[in-house]
Formats: sequence, structure tokens, C-alpha cells
Amino acid sequence: MLSAVSQQIQMIQETVRADSDMKVDLVGKSLTVNPNMAIFITMNPGYSGRSNLPDNLKQLFRSLAMTSPDRRLIAEVMLFSQGFQSAEILANKIVPLYTLCKEQLSNQCHYDFGLRALKYVLISAGNIKRDAIQRSYDEPCQSGDGVGEQAVASQISEQQMLIQSVYDTLTPKLVSEDITLLQSLLHGVFPGISYSPKQVESFKNEVLNICKTEHFSCSPTTGEKGNLWLEKVLQVYQITNLNHGLMLVGASGSGKTTAWKTLLKALENHERVEGVSHVIDAKSISKDTLYGTLDPNTREWTDGLFTHIIRKIIDNDRGEFDKRQWIIFDGDVDPEWVRIIFEVADLKFATMATVSRCGMVWFSEDVVTPEMLLESFLLRLKNEPFISGGNANRLLNIQIICENTLSIHMDANGLVPLCLEFAVEQLEHIMEPTRQRLLLTFFSMLNFSVKQLLQYDSDHPGFPPSEEQIANFISRSLLVNLIWAFAGDGSWKDRKSLSDFVRTSTTIQLPPDQSLPISDYFVTTHGDWESWLTKVPQIEIEPQRITDTLTVIPTLDTVRHEMLLKTWLNERKPLILCGPPGSGKTMTLLAALRSLPDMDVINVNFSSSTTPELLMKNFDHYCKYRKTSTGFVLAPVQITRWLVIFCDEINLPQPDKYGTQRVISFMRQLVEQNGFYRTTTTALGNPLSARFLRHVPVIYVDYPGRTSLNQIYGTFARAMLRQRKQIRGMAGLLTEAMTDFYLQNQALFHLFEHFTQDDQPHYVYSPRELTRWVRGISEAIMRLDSVSHEELVRLWAHEALRLFHDRLVRDDERVWTNKLVDQVAHKYFAVSCNLDVALKRPLLYSCWLNKHYSPVSSKELEDYVMHRMRQFAEEELDVKLVLFDQMLDHVLRIDRVFRQPQGHLLLIGVPGSGKTTLSRFVAWLNGFTTVQLKVHSKYKAADFDEDIRHVLRRAGCKNEKICFIMDESNMLETGFLERLNTLLANGEVPGLFEGDDFNTLLNQIKKGAQRPGIMLDSHEELYKWFTIVQNLHVVFTMNPSGDGIRERASTSPALFNRCVLDWFGDWSNSALFQVGHELTSMCEIDKSDYTSPAALEHCCDRLPTEIAYRDAVVNSFVHIHNIVRKTNVAESRKGHRVMAITPRHFLDLIKHFVMISKEKRDELADEQIHLNNGLRKINETEQQVKELQKSLNEKEFDLRKKRGEANAKLQLMLGDQREAENEKRTSETLQKQIREEKQCIDRKKDEVERELAEVCWLTIKK
Repeated sequence: MLSAVSQQIQMIQETVRADSDMKVDLVGKSLTVNPNMAIFITMNPGYSGRSNLPDNLKQLFRSLAMTSPDRRLIAEVMLFSQGFQSAEILANKIVPLYTLCKEQLSNQCHYDFGLRALKYVLISAGNIKRDAIQRSYDEPCQSGDGVGEQAVASQISEQQMLIQSVYDTLTPKLVSEDITLLQSLLHGVFPGISYSPKQVESFKNEVLNICKTEHFSCSPTTGEKGNLWLEKVLQVYQITNLNHGLMLVGASGSGKTTAWKTLLKALENHERVEGVSHVIDAKSISKDTLYGTLDPNTREWTDGLFTHIIRKIIDNDRGEFDKRQWIIFDGDVDPEWVRIIFEVADLKFATMATVSRCGMVWFSEDVVTPEMLLESFLLRLKNEPFISGGNANRLLNIQIICENTLSIHMDANGLVPLCLEFAVEQLEHIMEPTRQRLLLTFFSMLNFSVKQLLQYDSDHPGFPPSEEQIANFISRSLLVNLIWAFAGDGSWKDRKSLSDFVRTSTTIQLPPDQSLPISDYFVTTHGDWESWLTKVPQIEIEPQRITDTLTVIPTLDTVRHEMLLKTWLNERKPLILCGPPGSGKTMTLLAALRSLPDMDVINVNFSSSTTPELLMKNFDHYCKYRKTSTGFVLAPVQITRWLVIFCDEINLPQPDKYGTQRVISFMRQLVEQNGFYRTTTTALGNPLSARFLRHVPVIYVDYPGRTSLNQIYGTFARAMLRQRKQIRGMAGLLTEAMTDFYLQNQALFHLFEHFTQDDQPHYVYSPRELTRWVRGISEAIMRLDSVSHEELVRLWAHEALRLFHDRLVRDDERVWTNKLVDQVAHKYFAVSCNLDVALKRPLLYSCWLNKHYSPVSSKELEDYVMHRMRQFAEEELDVKLVLFDQMLDHVLRIDRVFRQPQGHLLLIGVPGSGKTTLSRFVAWLNGFTTVQLKVHSKYKAADFDEDIRHVLRRAGCKNEKICFIMDESNMLETGFLERLNTLLANGEVPGLFEGDDFNTLLNQIKKGAQRPGIMLDSHEELYKWFTIVQNLHVVFTMNPSGDGIRERASTSPALFNRCVLDWFGDWSNSALFQVGHELTSMCEIDKSDYTSPAALEHCCDRLPTEIAYRDAVVNSFVHIHNIVRKTNVAESRKGHRVMAITPRHFLDLIKHFVMISKEKRDELADEQIHLNNGLRKINETEQQVKELQKSLNEKEFDLRKKRGEANAKLQLMLGDQREAENEKRTSETLQKQIREEKQCIDRKKDEVERELAEVCWLTIKK
């Protein structure tokens, strides 16, 4: 941005230098430049949030180094300008004083002893002097005595005025330890000068009246409770007279908000000027929403929230100028937005430029003490009616009785302060405890107890409780509330420790059983102790309810937690349920809400990138804006009901670079201010903020113990086996075996250093596994006609391995888990069944070979899958698929999940291990439609949302079975994962369907519902029918290398909590050998005479005893792959650059071997063909030579015969000369022909002999 600006600045500077028409073209517009303009840049490069200037901008300006100015001279001049006659003397004192303060006072981020702070002190001193002169001048004038102004000024001690200014400006910002040190420094610099604080008695009395009305603990006497807070209110008042910008800095619960609210009311009463406050949490909204935006196209400015408030005050449409206007920025300060009362917990990220421009009031933690909060609670209890209706005097009298009873235990040395200190100092809390948070939680529970008592009295006017019953009820309720308020966010051990401390510290009658914590009891309305066990019903459920996610088996923990939830829900108080995943937080909350008739709940799943916009989308979806006399109110669609926002994984949102979680700031604003700024109507595992935690009780929900687990899953087991007479008696053994196996898995993690969640973040075993275990067994036996003991135990073992074994990474962990299955089975089932049959490996279950989910043989299953896989490869793929044992296991695991409602998969394995291909194959086998993201370089959140909308429409409206496959590489933006996280957790994405998309969806739902004959009319009915959990199965694939798993586990826990995890990892040596053997089957690499060397190292146990040449070759491939992989790891440890070695590289190795082998074999085949062709030519030529030789021999024979006949005839023709001569001529002619033929034959013979000589070497080589 700065580099781009430099071009415009250069154009402006060149235009000024040219001194011509002073016209310049900027952003497409012709502008006139003022010749007297100049541009200056001031820099604080070391401040947080600042950046250095780019070089191309730096070269346009001349750099000037700003040295430290002469403070003494500046102070002297300013003092003279303020009317101080001894300015030189005072300057020589005040400047060293500030130097000493900077050197000797403690180092605090909100301290500033620079030139700007010095300037404020001197200006304040001038104001104080002028006020003193005016008062001294006015008093004689009123009595008729005329005194000159100069005479009055000479009588005023200027040093005293300066000291008062120092006190008024410095003391409010100092921590308590530094105030004494400042006083000693002042006595050293200004010896003998006393300080008398400014008298504001009338205003102080006004503040005290407000405190009395609001039942605050406040006292004007120094050293008493509330006096320090009162001083802080007066300091705020004094600083507001000096600065337009003011910062209230201090820990959460230190009284900042109450201070400025009390001050504003007191000023309104004192000065008769209406006070208006505008409270903004700047970190809960974006910077554009806060300040406004400029449309880059239309150049139209749109006000933000802050600018809208300023503009409304300036416009003065409703007399805003006549009112005192305070804008309160209640939230974290950082240099990106701050430019004014600020209310913050600390100034860790505020720059000195910000701090030095504002007045400062420091609120230490001891400003508001626990004793003040306890006294304020008792005052409200005694004076404010808690409920309306009934006999008001009677109800208030009951509250007074309660106050008298409680006050004994809430004094300085009472039970409550003692327990509070014990809880903070001695107990372990899941979140950082503060005394204010624990007390506010305690007060909310006491409020509910008092309201219970008042309601009981109103409902039973004929039998009102006696004073003794009231005292017993409220005092014993006090004990129960103490335990839950002060130790509710700790473990059972901490609650027991606090209970033991209470037993030794109180005279209140305690529960009889001292071995149990007090939290195991409750108090009846008659004031008697009763155990929570009496409230735990023993229930039996129907088999079909086992798979119902709404089924809750009551236990001691669930009953107690539901009581706490109802307490705070009735108090309309937010709360936090904290605990490990799967401990029952969501289940407990939903069960409590279902028991309250006027409550609706919406789930909002948080992730690392969650912003306030997610909550706003849920509000828009489930609520409506209604206009009232006090403004717009956001209310549920059904106006008679309450809407509960259930924020799951609230600790996941990542803080910004200044440590603020925007969505938590927004939620704090909702809780504290009971509202938020509606941007459409106004012009436009991280620790939670202590300022948010102060308002919410925290309850730690731990995993259930063995007793509760046996109670829960025993109920499920009895329901599951109730209809099976032959195995009904095994319900108890089955339950104990499951809980024992589960608890041993948790307890024995320490056997392996790597068998922990720290090293493997997906090793999360919770009671969810037991629930899935029971449901898996139930679904399998539900459709069977009969089940034997052996079949039940085999199914038990199979489900155990699927839940606890399939996610394991290392072979020794898998071996340990298999042995544990056998050990637990022998412990519980050795008597009732034949374990050799029941536990025979492999444990394979499928419904492909028959209609039921039952055990199958590996051979039959392998044949079936291989046959179907060939069909799949022909129809869907262009490559050959090889089935090996490891792949067969994964195929069955994927199919098992696809048969479950909300069956989602998280597949973790190296690239090329077959995650996506196997998911597609199983989806194809089950008739699902596979959907994969088509990600490109310009793929954005809008594209991702459209893809999800498309999938949800097909699954929810068209009742289409969808397998939605996504890889972590597809998650180009953090918002993608947040939407996926929400989809997995809730089955929907809030805000996905809005406006026209929502109307289109409703029309599609109506059409889809009409197919089975369902008629739906209202939008609520239509949207409730839109369910996708039965049809959508999400498969998320991940690479185990790097920190990806750990990051995903911390930022998107729904991936691990809502998905069944299958660890593909890398291919085993056995799988590599099987694949290599199959892919080389077409290669002719066998040797009948091969004998394997004795030292041949076997890569796996699949090599036969008699190793063939092909086996040895594939074995060497596996060893080569492993050697490269080990070398890669070694080089990585040395810090060298390496590449990930995956099964794809092994497949490439086999592919290249097969290709090279084929090429070499083709080359040999070509050579053989060439050789055979040559030999055939030789044979043909030899045969021709033989035929010619035979013809020659025949002709020679004819020649000899004819020659004999000619000689015979010659003898006969001697007598006849003429005839003889004629015959002679004939003979000569014949001989001439023969010679010519012989010459021809000789020539051919020579040619044949030459050709024979040429090919003779080939015959010899062969």
C-alpha cells in the first residue's frame, strides 16, 4: 500500500517543483495542487503495529533525526505562559522529579513520564492556580473588601499548586506500591511543602448517595471498606476535567464499569445535565464497521459505528449538545483501531503514543474487595424484592431473615471468605480463578436458593415455613452453593477437599456421611439434607431407544449437573461447561433444556476461525428484530419462548496478534451490555478473556466413574438383550467387560511413551466409544433370528477392535490392544462360551455376502471384493486395482461407518495409500453418489458454500445418498474448515441458505416432502423436515506427516469427535509384497533353475518356503523402498531437504520395472525375429543351390548319353560324309549350347557359394 502511495506523492512533488499550471492526475481525476502544500512523515518504528517505510517512498523525503528536547527550557516557558512567577525554579524541580519517577518507580506499561505527560501536569497546574486565584479574589469581593488580583496571586504558593497538579495527574495511574515512593520523591524535591487534596465534598456526597441507592459498599472514611473505590471515582472525575481521552485500566472485576456509571449518574444529579453513554467494544466488530468505509468505485463514504455516533452528536438533532456525551470503548486496546473513555484490563499492546495522550486511572485488584461484594449482596438481599407477586412484606421479611442468617458467615472472618481463600490458593481449577468470578457464581446460586424459598412460601400460604426452617434451608444451601461455586470448576477430588475444609470451619449441621462431599447432597425446602442418589431413577429402556441420540440414562452426575444448569438458566445467567471430550457436557445440557418447557436451543460450533458473524447468522436465522419503545429488540421467532445459544468448543477461536478473541469480545458485550450494535441499522484449545469469564460460572464435567458407566451401559445392555432369551443373562458381564476394557485403555496409556494424546492427538477415548460400542452390537444383533454366546462375544471383540484398534499408529500398540481384548474376554466370558471359537482371527464382519451383518470368511470376502473391484475399475477408473489384506480391512471399516446414521470418516494416511479410491469404491458398492471438490487457484469461500449447498440439497431434498470426499489440501481458507466443523457437529451450516437461496430451498423441500405424501406448510415445519444426517456421509482425508493432525485436533475437534477415525498410515511390507507380486504377474521373470541364497532377508511372512525368482525380485523391491525410506528419515534428522516417500513411489518403482522389462523383452524379441529371418533366408538359398546342383547333374548325365550316341552315329556315318558333316555341325552346335549352360551354372554356383560364405558365421553362432 505504501509503495503504491509513493507514486502519487512523487507526482504531487513534481507538480509543485514544475510551478506551472499546478494540475495533477490522481486516481483518474484532474486535481489542482496548492503551491504552499508540503508533506511530512512522523515515525515511531519501534511501536507495535507500525511498519517501516519502503525504500521508494523513503527516497522522496529528507530524513531528520529527532533528538531529545531540552525539557527544562520547555517546562520553564510553559510555566511562564501559565502565569507562574517562579517558573525557572519550578522547572528545575519538576523535570528532575519526572526523571526520578521514570527511574525509580516500577515498570508498568501504562506509565508515561515523557514530555507530553509533563505538559499535562504544567497545564493542570496553571488551571489549579487560576481557580485558586479566582476563589481568593471572589471571597473578599463578596464581603465588600476590594483586593487586587496581583495581591491575591502573590499570596498563593506556586510550589503547592504544582505539587497538587502532580498528585492529581500521577496518583490515579500509579499502582499502590508506587504511591508511597512518589510521596517520598515529592518531599525530597519540594521539601517543607505540604499537600492538601482538592475539596469536593458536595460532589463526594452525591456519589455516596448513588452508592447507597445502588446498594454498593462504600465509605468516605479512609481505611474502611469501599473508600479506595470511592477515591477512584473521584480521581476519574478529576481526570475528566483535564483530558478528553481517559483510560480506566485494571483487572476484570476491579470496579471500572461501576465507577464510570456511578460518576455519570452523580454528575447528572450534581450539575443537572443529562448524561448519555455509548459503550462500544471495538474488538468485537471489524475496523470498517467501527470507523466506516469509502466505496472505491463510487467514492461514497459510509459511516461506521463510532463516526455515526460522533455525527449524530454534531448534528444536534435532538439536543445532543445539551447533554454530557461519553463514548466508552470497553475492550482491549491495540494500535490498529485506537485513536474518549477506554475501559481495559491492561495496556499490553497499546503504544506510548496512545497512552501519553490519555488521562489514566489505575484500578488495582484491591479496589473492590470480596468483603465489599459480600456486603453489597447482603444489602440487596435486605432491601430489594427478589420476586414479584404474593405478600410483599412477608417475602421481604423472609429475605431479611435470610440476610441475618447469611451475614454471620459473610463477615471478614466468616465461612465464606475463608472458603474463598482456600479455593483460590489450595484448589486446582480448570480455568484461572478470580475471587470476583467465584463470588458472582456463588451469589447467583444463592439468589436461586432464596427465590426457591420465596416461591415455596407463595405457593403454600397456609403452611408457611417457620423462621427455623428458613434459617436451616438458607444456611445449608449456603454450604452446597459454596462447594459448587468455589470448586465446581475443579475435579471431584477438589470438591471433596473443600467439603473437608468446610466441615472443620463451620458449626452448621452437616450431612451425616463424612466420606462423601457435600456436593453429593441437596437441601429440601424444609431445610433437611437429602442425598442426590435418592433423585437418581432406575430406568429400563426399549431396545429401539439404544440408537436414539436423545436417550439419557440418569446418573448421580447427570442429576447434579442438571440441577446446576437449571439454577443458572432460571437466573438467565450464561455458564460454561468445561471438560474432556465425550464427558457428557452436550448431553447434560440438552437433557436439562428438554425438561424446561419454555426453552429452545441452537448449537453453534466454534473453530479457530470463528468470528462474531457466525453468531449473527444464527441470530438472523432463529430470531426476529422487533421495534419497541426503547429501540430494536432481538427476540426468538416464538415470542413466548427463551432461546439458548449453545456454543460448543468456545475456547477454539484464535486470538489476533494482540491477544484478543473477537467472538469472545462480542459475547462479553452480549452478556454485560445485554445487546449489541446492529450494523444494518447503525451507520455502519486458547484461554478465554478474564473479562468474559467474570460473568459466567464454570462447571467442570469430568468423565463418569466406573459406577456411573456400569449404570448407564448396563441399562443399554439389558435393553439390547431383553428379547434374546439365550443371551439375556450376559448383560451384566457384557457391561463390565466393556467398561473394564475402556478404563484399562485409559489407565494404561503410560505403558507406551507414544501411546498418549500428547504424541498422537487423535488418541481420544471417551464414553462416546462405549456408546458407539453398544449401538454397534445392538444394530448387528437386531436383525438376527438367534445369537449364541460365542457370536455375541465375537461381535463384542470385533466392535472393540474397530473403536480402539483402528486409530492406532504403531504395531506394538495394535498388538497390545489385541492382547487386551483377549485378556478381558477370558476374564468375563471364559465360563460362558468357547473363546477359541469366539476370538478366532481374523474378525471380519460384512453384509455383502448375505443380508445380515455377520462374520464372513476371508477367502469368500476376498473373492467377492476382487470381483466387484474389477467391475469398479472398468466403470470408474482406468487403472488396475490390487486387493491386499490391509486394503480388505479398510474396505470393511469404511463400509461399517457408511451403514451408520451420521457416519462420517476421518482417514489418515500417506499420499497414495488408497484413502480416496477405497472410499469411492465402497460408496459405489453401496449405491452412493460420490462428490469431490474441484478446487482451483481462484476457489474461494463462496465457491465452497455453493458446493455445500449443492450437496445438502441433493441429500436433504432429493433423498440422495451422498459420499462427500474432501482432502485437507482442499481447505484453502480457514473458513472452509469452520463450515465443515459446523456441518459435522450440527448437520447444517448457519447462514448457508439466505434470501433467495432459502426460498428456493423451501420450495425444493416442499416438492421432496410431497413425494412420500407429506404435506408441510410453515417454514419451520419445512426446515425441520430438511434433514441430511441419514443421507450424507463426509469423508475427510489427511496426511499424517508434519503437525497437521495436531493442528486440526486443536482447531477443529468435530473432525475427531464426530468422525470415526481409520489410520491408513503407510503400507506394510506384506501389502507392498502383495501389490508388487500382483503388478509383476505379467512379467516373464521366472527361472526354473533359480536357487535363493541362504542369506536372503525376507521382507514379510508372505514369502513361500521355496522362493521363486519372481518372489526374490519383489522382495528386493520392498527392501529398496524401505532403504530409501529409512535414508530419507535419517537425512531429515540431519536437517537436509528430503521428499516424502509414499506408496506412490513404490508403485512408480514397480511401474518403471515392468515398463523397462517389457522394453528389454521387446528388444530381444525383435533381435530374435531378425535372426530367424536370416536363418530362413540361408535355408532357402541352400535349398535353391541343391536344386540347381541336381539339375546340373541330370543335364551332365544327358550330355554323356548324347555324346555316346553321337559317337556311335559318327561311326555309322563315316560313309556318308555329307551326312556326317551335317551331324558334326549339329553336334558342335549342341556342345556350344552346353558350354553356355555350364558357364551359367558355374556362375550361379559361385554366387551361391559366396552367399553361403556370408551367412556361414550365423549358422556357426547358432
